[in-house]
Amino acid sequence: MESTTSVAEQLRQQMPVARQLAYFDHAAVAPLTAPAAAAIAAYAQQASEQGDIPWPVWSGKIQELRSLAARLIGASADEIALVGNTTHGIGLVAEGFPWRSGDNVVVPENEFPSNLLPWQMLQRHGVELRKVSVHPSGVIDLGRLNAAIDGRTRIVSLSWVGFASGYRIELDPVVELVHAKGALLMLDAIQGLGAFPIDVADSQVDFLSADGHKWMLGPEGAGILYIRDQHLDLLQPLGVGWNSLATDFFSPHSSGFKTTAARYEGGSWNMPGLLGLGASLKLLLELQQVDPSGSPIAASILNNSSQLSELLRQSSYRVELPQEENHRSGIVRISWGEPPVPESVLVSARKQCLADGVVLSVRGGRLRVSTHAYNNEQDFHRLLNALNRARAT
Repeated sequence: MESTTSVAEQLRQQMPVARQLAYFDHAAVAPLTAPAAAAIAAYAQQASEQGDIPWPVWSGKIQELRSLAARLIGASADEIALVGNTTHGIGLVAEGFPWRSGDNVVVPENEFPSNLLPWQMLQRHGVELRKVSVHPSGVIDLGRLNAAIDGRTRIVSLSWVGFASGYRIELDPVVELVHAKGALLMLDAIQGLGAFPIDVADSQVDFLSADGHKWMLGPEGAGILYIRDQHLDLLQPLGVGWNSLATDFFSPHSSGFKTTAARYEGGSWNMPGLLGLGASLKLLLELQQVDPSGSPIAASILNNSSQLSELLRQSSYRVELPQEENHRSGIVRISWGEPPVPESVLVSARKQCLADGVVLSVRGGRLRVSTHAYNNEQDFHRLLNALNRARAT
């Protein structure tokens, strides 16, 4: 495995955004890698000049993406469905599950709407949504989670990394708890996948969904859904179409579905988006030589979070991130004075930062900085200078 510094520098060379911006908004929408941009541009040129003649080549790259995604999470390619976004993947599980009236779903109360609304909609089937209270820091108390689960809990759905807090859960004890109570675990992985290693076979996560436009550095509208092989026949296929079929795609009398997770894909792929995602995943995997126990990209992200936090604290900013490194992510929350800082002040500060070429977000009453592995000290100081100017106005 290459050194953390070497990998971070190599990744930076493949991030055109770094030439002009200090980009700290990967938890919102990440900039594309150079290979992703090239793949999308190549598709556009080929499609405009040749129509569908290159389709077999594109299709082959889509299957390569399926294998890359499987490698990224420690799954088999047969367990990967290509979806439009995280919400799409969660919805396929929520709507396809064999619910019975009186069942319930358990979720933390601070989840992003994409991991709340699909479960809330199940109330029409007599399914109860149970929300577990969460500490403002984002820490999920396993005792509270355990108390919310009973014999009618079918699924527990939560985020690997909190979108506002940046708190990264330790998967093994959560999965162990959920399975011990007879339920299944759905993981919203969009704020961690691409940044941190995960092995779904080892951790025994049941379902996982993530769009590629954050830490995987791909385009919006192209993501993955993982369905553990033993659950492939558990979910009712939804939105079925020609791409759900095992054979005879063009026959009006075909009915035999694929025996893999691809049965849930239904119709035509978002070809340019998935080609772009495949190019970014290939780059990330080549750089870090994925190891379930760690990766230089993850190490660099955690190092960046720590360095940036220390730099901001030295300048009298209030910095919030989990105390224990194994619960940290690339997300750092920033404020000053006595919180809460008025929303209007945060929005104004963000605009000032944008004017200075520094990109970040406002989430949960704080400025949210989300650093990837390729960010460096030059970016950190550029952020600090922009914040100082914003705070002075």
